[in-house]
Amino acid sequence: MKRENELFAPQIDSVISNLSPEMDLMCCSIYLMLKEIYELFSCVKPIGDDDVRHIWIEAERGPLEVFGDYEEYKECGEVESPDDFEQLWKAYYPAKAKWYQFQTARYKDNQYFYFDGKLIFSIDINSEIPDSKPGLNLEYIQRFLEWLLEKINDETEKLKNDIFSYNLYILQNLPFTKRFGRIRRQDFWDILGEESFRPDIALGQDLIEKLKQALIWIKDKESTLLHEMTVNEFYRICEICYDANGYFKDQNKTLSSREKYLSMADGRDAGLRDIAADSPLAFSEWFHSDCVQGAHPWEICRGGNSTHISLLASPKDGKWSIRLAGPSISRVEETVLMAVALYENDIPFELSDAEEIVNMISGTDLIGIVPDTIVPRYCHSLFPKDDRIIDFMNLDNDESTQHAIIGKTYWYPLEKIEHNQS
Repeated sequence: MKRENELFAPQIDSVISNLSPEMDLMCCSIYLMLKEIYELFSCVKPIGDDDVRHIWIEAERGPLEVFGDYEEYKECGEVESPDDFEQLWKAYYPAKAKWYQFQTARYKDNQYFYFDGKLIFSIDINSEIPDSKPGLNLEYIQRFLEWLLEKINDETEKLKNDIFSYNLYILQNLPFTKRFGRIRRQDFWDILGEESFRPDIALGQDLIEKLKQALIWIKDKESTLLHEMTVNEFYRICEICYDANGYFKDQNKTLSSREKYLSMADGRDAGLRDIAADSPLAFSEWFHSDCVQGAHPWEICRGGNSTHISLLASPKDGKWSIRLAGPSISRVEETVLMAVALYENDIPFELSDAEEIVNMISGTDLIGIVPDTIVPRYCHSLFPKDDRIIDFMNLDNDESTQHAIIGKTYWYPLEKIEHNQS
């Protein structure tokens, strides 16, 4: 039986995509509904700080016509036939139901509302909210909140009646795309076969052994510090890293170490290129100047926030240390070649995430699997430190590999949802 306030997954996703706390979508009725939702949801026992609560909500994907209008999709060129339209619908919504996590939190007098990992509303409980502005249609939000209120009421009633059965149902039915897990890289490689990215094969065992020797050399070395640092010395060390990867082997002309750095680096060097090239004093004064703050002079191979390679020079005990960092799976081969080249050129350095990199290129490390609502970057804090996970992924929806990955993955226990007895 269809409920009066029932919404299907495509309708919910459409609403959520248009919600943001920064948007001026608040009116008195919405404000009061949010307060009612928060109060009703307070029967769930909070976890951690800031009164964080969560539950899981299932929504049916509904009939094909709820997904959209075939003629509109055809006119836009996204589909050519009714069969294409149905396949597109099932690509977006492969299962008959979609699961969403609803969360609330509180900090001082502010209440926060999250849906499917996205902050959709925040309210100050002491604010006075006027009626909606003329011409602003908020009926779709009100309908969504009515549906949400009804869903929360249903779920919390189930929780009150039988906590064990409620959590058991979630354990048995929550899709693995919504869970945290870890899989050994070699197992992941074996599942993907020829499609897997294999730094172990690209680098070869001899080079991997050289990296291990380099790390032993660093550990046994009395000092990993350089007596002084200049711009030219920094460029020279960068050049060793660049040449190890053959970045400029096809150049028609010979480039200086400075030219190589300017070609490969981020570009926001805080004026590094302009100071006296052979002066240790000039380098030190530049390093300690305000202009370096917020700049990217150490990003010697530009890339995204998590996919660049850095070579950081920093003062230590009156000398200078060099730290190489580039643990991203997409850049790890380059980083290893750089590390080995620095070792072979007797350049004292430290390698960030050294043990994790060795394990990564050997296939013995763990890849962290995060829910599909989380971008798989900078997820270190979401996993136990002892697992030493530095690489993350979402579970692929490809049925040909998903089942195998699920079977080889250790899935972390779900947080138990409990009724607040107080």
